[in-house]
Amino acid sequence: EERTGLHEFQFIETRRYWFTTKVVHNTNGGVNVINLIEGREAIVESPSGRFEPYVIHYAETFIVPAAVGEFTIRPYGESEGKRCAVLKAFVRTEDSINGFNHHMH
Repeated sequence: EERTGLHEFQFIETRRYWFTTKVVHNTNGGVNVINLIEGREAIVESPSGRFEPYVIHYAETFIVPAAVGEFTIRPYGESEGKRCAVLKAFVRTEDSINGFNHHMH
C-alpha cells in the first residue's frame, strides 16, 4: 500500500457526462482530466481560443489546464449526431471540501 501525494482532505471527484451536441464545461480553477468513454470521436474547443481545437478518440485521455476556464466538447467525425460520453476527473475545491467536512460532523 502506498499513499499518493494528495492531501488527506483533497478528494478526486469523477463525473460522467453524456451528450449528442456541444456541451460547455468549465475548469473552475482546477485541472480537468477527461476520458472519452463512449463514442468514436469528439472535439474539444476553447470559445476564447486558448488552445487549438483538439480531437479525441475513444478511450483517449486529455488534460485541460486550470487556466483554460471555459471549454466545449461535442461529437465529431463519425460520431456527429450520435451519443458520446466523457468521464471527467478533478480535485474538489476548498468550498466543497469544507462543505463535505461540515456534513460529516
